[in-house]
Amino acid sequence: MKCYRRMLRIPWIAKRKNTEILKELKVGQDWLLNNIKARKLSYFSHLKRHDSLEKHILEARLEGKRRKGRPTRRWTEDIKEWLQISLTEASREAQMREVFRQRVREAMSTQTCQDE
Repeated sequence: MKCYRRMLRIPWIAKRKNTEILKELKVGQDWLLNNIKARKLSYFSHLKRHDSLEKHILEARLEGKRRKGRPTRRWTEDIKEWLQISLTEASREAQMREVFRQRVREAMSTQTCQDE
């Protein structure tokens, strides 16, 4: 919102609601979040289709004990949550580009319907 206000040259002390600013820019409230999700899913499928260092890092498992406390949220947990399938199934579908793209479209459309 800070960037949007700067683009419109609205001072930070101005009493304007965020929804008004979003309407003025013709931007949906979840536009940025949906854009990030789509890019993250696209990058996941790209990694799974190519043999690279990033793919090995993504799939690596570390030995030893983890730290005390709640486990940190992993990058792959977002993929599982958004697609609502297991990571192995997502990896298998990512090998078939069109199948994965269709899955992403379905996941994004159901999430926007649930948000409204």
